[in-house]
Amino acid sequence: MTDISPATARARRGRRGARVLGWLAAAAIVIAPLASPAAAVAETSPSPTPSASPTPGAPGVATLIAAPASGGLVANGSDAVISVDQRNGSPRALPAGTVSVSLSRSALTSPQAVVDWLRPAEDADETLPVFEEVASTDVTELAAGDERATNVSISATEKDLVGLAPGVYPVVAAGPGGSARTVITVPRTDAPPRSVTVIVPVTAGARTSGMLTAAELSELTAENGALSAVLDAVTGTPAVLAVDPAIVASIRVLGSSAPASATGWLTSLMSLPNERFALQFGDADLATQVHAGLTAPLEPTTLAPYADPADFSASAGSTTPAAVPDLRQLLAVGTAANTVRDVFWPAGGTAGPDVVTTLDAQADADADVLTLVPSDTVAGDGGVRAAAGDADLLVYDNLVSAELARVAAASDDAPVRSAELAAATAQVALSGETPIVTTIDRPAASSRTSIRAAISAVTGSAGATPTSLQDLRAAAPAQVTVADIPAAADRVAALQRFLADEERLATFATALVEPTQLTARERTAILQLIGDGWLNDPTAWATAVAQHEQNTESTLDAVGIANPGTINFLATSAPIPVTVRNDLPWPVSLVLFAETGDPRLIVQKATVVEAGAQQNTRVDVPVEARVGSGDTTLSLQLRSTAAVPIGASEAIGLTVRAEWESVGITAIVLVVVVLIAGGVIRTILKLRRRRSETPSGQNDVPEQQEYTE
Repeated sequence: MTDISPATARARRGRRGARVLGWLAAAAIVIAPLASPAAAVAETSPSPTPSASPTPGAPGVATLIAAPASGGLVANGSDAVISVDQRNGSPRALPAGTVSVSLSRSALTSPQAVVDWLRPAEDADETLPVFEEVASTDVTELAAGDERATNVSISATEKDLVGLAPGVYPVVAAGPGGSARTVITVPRTDAPPRSVTVIVPVTAGARTSGMLTAAELSELTAENGALSAVLDAVTGTPAVLAVDPAIVASIRVLGSSAPASATGWLTSLMSLPNERFALQFGDADLATQVHAGLTAPLEPTTLAPYADPADFSASAGSTTPAAVPDLRQLLAVGTAANTVRDVFWPAGGTAGPDVVTTLDAQADADADVLTLVPSDTVAGDGGVRAAAGDADLLVYDNLVSAELARVAAASDDAPVRSAELAAATAQVALSGETPIVTTIDRPAASSRTSIRAAISAVTGSAGATPTSLQDLRAAAPAQVTVADIPAAADRVAALQRFLADEERLATFATALVEPTQLTARERTAILQLIGDGWLNDPTAWATAVAQHEQNTESTLDAVGIANPGTINFLATSAPIPVTVRNDLPWPVSLVLFAETGDPRLIVQKATVVEAGAQQNTRVDVPVEARVGSGDTTLSLQLRSTAAVPIGASEAIGLTVRAEWESVGITAIVLVVVVLIAGGVIRTILKLRRRRSETPSGQNDVPEQQEYTE
């Protein structure tokens, strides 16, 4: 055994201790950034790009959210209350400490200044204002995985909030878990009346299929469904609705089989007095359609294939049989009184001058087209009602709209929603006294409380006077310049491929008994696949596009001939069995053409084929063979009734032995003749034996009788 001196042992323990300290220091360096807020409102580690909301409670991260009460509004002379929400997503407890709130008395003077304060760029050279601690409170230890909200009140009299002039003021909250930025807004008491308009989309999100199914409608229109949340949120507000007609059409086309919750939702929507306009079917991307060179926006061709006539009953006392509503009735999003026609809303940041000009030029001569564009793509002092050349525009405030979308996206996370609402309130306050149009731009997720809060941030602002689209359209426009916006090349290319495939499918659909079963569904699917709902998730969109194109190829290969291989043809006339495969969910009507260049065969050239849905159908092709033998080929091709080739042509190998039929018949005849002749000979021989045996038999009888006696 080796002896180790005490000095050596101490040296080794010292080196181990130094390594441990080094590891702890390295871990502290790595973990330190994670301990700062992950929210876009974090002070020490701001997000490089604006995010919709903080990401509290992330694994391994402790966060702190500052949320002023009442949407950040602090009336002059009133106390301010800041709710500080601590969320400990780290694996260790947050120590006890003090939560403090600091206020800058230097007001933010512009909407962009609010953005720069709440979400500073990562590389921004920021000059912070002077802050004064105005309130604090002690907090206890917070266990790992726990969350705690602490209200910190700022006394108006003690901290001289009375001296704050109307405006927006920066606020910082700090404590165990990090720090966070927010704002409070002191409103004007003498604000003049101001025209405000809030546009709320009613959409079903990104989809791949053309129509919503009954199951999907049941989920969306249930008490806690997304569509129910939107409807509840706008009820009783002056919000303008932008409705995706695919939703209402999906309910109407189901007739009596539509879920009760969906029909109730539709009834409520139609009874609302809110002004509304129709989006493109599926909220299809208008800019992509223009850049793809379309002469007019795509529309559904018909929705009849989605309907079952049995679900529609004739009205009482009517002698006319029940009928599916026409396309116009299915797509109606409101009544004639509350629906504004010819309003286009391209996704924010997609419509350049080419798009707005093309949309205006494509409309009917008597149409009064109005296109919505965000203010950051417009140059000029046109206000909300503007024009770019002959194209009429409605300009919505992009900064306020972005904040409203963040409020809506906060869903049911109350602290996050309150933090975002304070930002929205500040943006509205700094947007001026002129009329303002805002949108809640297609949130991926939302709740009735969040949407309603976003609407109220605008309609409840000082001096707000709700204004309709019709009134805005009637205002005189001012000329502006719309910024050039490049086309989204990947989306344009995908749409062009879709349209090329749609032509191929339309040709293929001539094989169907009802071609619209395929063509109508393809059109609605295309509109959904280019929907604006996909813009926020390009990866999922690319996957959906690839799947749709794969499905198209599968459809084009769904009808064909099952090649049986080589067939032995041993007769002069007999049918050749051919199997026609139909994998489609709809019946097809075809003509099977057969031909051969071999003079030994006479083939029926055309045979009608009626193939049921998703089944294989046997077809007999009459063939007549002349004298001769050998190998030949029978070429088969399916065509629609419009003479369009369907599926690949097939070549069946035939081994012809037509003379074998004569040889076989001759052999059978010979066998029959031999059997008959043999039977005749056998019968004659039997008769002869009987005759020769009869005399001797008769002589023997008396003797036997005599002997017996």
